[in-house]
Amino acid sequence: MEKVNYYFISAHIFSSTILLSGVETAHAAEVDSIPNSSRTIKEYDKSFLSVTGYASLGVNDRSQYIGTDYYRKVKTGKEFLQAVLDAGEGNVKVIEVAKDLDLGWKALNLDEDEQKKYRFIRQYRDPMNGFTNPNLAESGVSQLDINNVNGLTVFSKKGKTIKHAEINLQRSTNDMVIRNLKFDGMWQWDDTGKHKEAGWSFIKVNGANNVWIDHCTFSIAADGLIDTENGGSNITISWSEFGLPAEENPSKNSDIYQSIQYMEEKYAANELDEDSVYYKMRNDGATKEQIMAYAAYHSKVHLTGSGDKDYVDYVNSSGMNYKDGNQRIRLTLAYNRYTNIGQRVPMIRQGTGHAYNLYLDNSSHEDILENVSAIAEHGTDTLSRALNARNGASIAADTSVFIDINEPIIGAEIQGMDTKNMDQQWAELFQHAYNRNLIVNSYISNKYGTYAGSSWDNNGENLFTRGFTWHDKSTIGNWAWSSHIVGSENMDKMNPPSDPFTFQYNEEEELPYAYAVLPLDSVVSTLSRHAGANKVNMSPISWLNTDSSPRKKR
Repeated sequence: MEKVNYYFISAHIFSSTILLSGVETAHAAEVDSIPNSSRTIKEYDKSFLSVTGYASLGVNDRSQYIGTDYYRKVKTGKEFLQAVLDAGEGNVKVIEVAKDLDLGWKALNLDEDEQKKYRFIRQYRDPMNGFTNPNLAESGVSQLDINNVNGLTVFSKKGKTIKHAEINLQRSTNDMVIRNLKFDGMWQWDDTGKHKEAGWSFIKVNGANNVWIDHCTFSIAADGLIDTENGGSNITISWSEFGLPAEENPSKNSDIYQSIQYMEEKYAANELDEDSVYYKMRNDGATKEQIMAYAAYHSKVHLTGSGDKDYVDYVNSSGMNYKDGNQRIRLTLAYNRYTNIGQRVPMIRQGTGHAYNLYLDNSSHEDILENVSAIAEHGTDTLSRALNARNGASIAADTSVFIDINEPIIGAEIQGMDTKNMDQQWAELFQHAYNRNLIVNSYISNKYGTYAGSSWDNNGENLFTRGFTWHDKSTIGNWAWSSHIVGSENMDKMNPPSDPFTFQYNEEEELPYAYAVLPLDSVVSTLSRHAGANKVNMSPISWLNTDSSPRKKR
């Protein structure tokens, strides 16, 4: 593709070594902002701590509960469970996590009466091929459901850690806020290389509505980091940090060190067969330390939409309408930092996604693949993708930075051209759905070059669209925030139609909130300072606020 050196952006874009100076941009960009949206561009200030995005439509301030019986400070796993139980009964509105919590099933050591009392937590099944992480084998892994909650904030003043548990926000939960917490301890080495041995995630928004996850840190897990299923809606994930840098000498207590050391002992004792990925890497020359660096990678980040079958809400035989259809999904990703991730930032089926001021950097993982031949040959963690709209979904990203992301947008303009992961029935039903992906006012640098601008530049042929398949480019210049299956109000999820779906696209629909973005040349430095847990020092009243905009003096 021929590009014109149009202007210079004389600003540091990430660290102190790589500049945007001399970046090539399209001579004439079709668009530099997302259609049908309202944004302001400004430098970081206190107002950026306010709830933003879709969650701003339905989460509430809970600072009024400080000093009341509705405020609960917890220091142990069992205290946390009791607070969750009381929140389900309406008696707790705020949970402050004051100590690191190990919620692993074995670590909790619940007796029979406690297991009956706390029915919302259960043991997660063991990995198909057993544990390779001694930490997890000792602590166990739990699934914890948050049910019947209408208004709850869980936060920490000092960025404490919750380990060894997947938290499921169920459809009976509304107005849920999680702030300033670290999540860890849900990963182990998968020696098959297929990421199929365990389904551990950190958080699943399992049908909950109005959810704000803010200033949190997520390491790596066996499956998704934060997934949304069963029609969860009005969700914002902001100022959070995902993934890990590739390090040859991680902490000895980390999941990576513990799991790789376990595999190394197996290798040294000749207990690994020739199908073992670890054996192949070591046998062909990779060091244990290099494999530790390679392991700092997370494949699936934000799955959004449980399955192709969820094209409408479910109505049971009694006429009860479970609002779990993918068409309800509304997700905002704002001011998040992603390190060494593989894909799904985000992947959305049928719903709507809006992302702004994201910083994705896969450079340290790409260095391992480039410089260690044994890992490049036998490692399966090589994907480097971001936006993936499917089944008529729309995803727009604004003012973001992509470093060593080789396929910022993947999939196809029309679903019928991307059906390799769909059952035949759904491939036929969704074949005519148009998927809208858009990146504006953003920067990318990878092995193919550097580029600043929009994914619609040069008639859709640029570094942002390298992984994307166009049909007839009819979506270039035409934006629709959502789509609708014609006649879906009369369809039954249990009895799908036989004819392919016909879609309507509302190109007049406007984004229902205004938002602020940092200038492009401030994204990397600002997110590096402020994204993640324990990066901002605030009082409990500030963590419970939803609006941190400076008050005007009277």
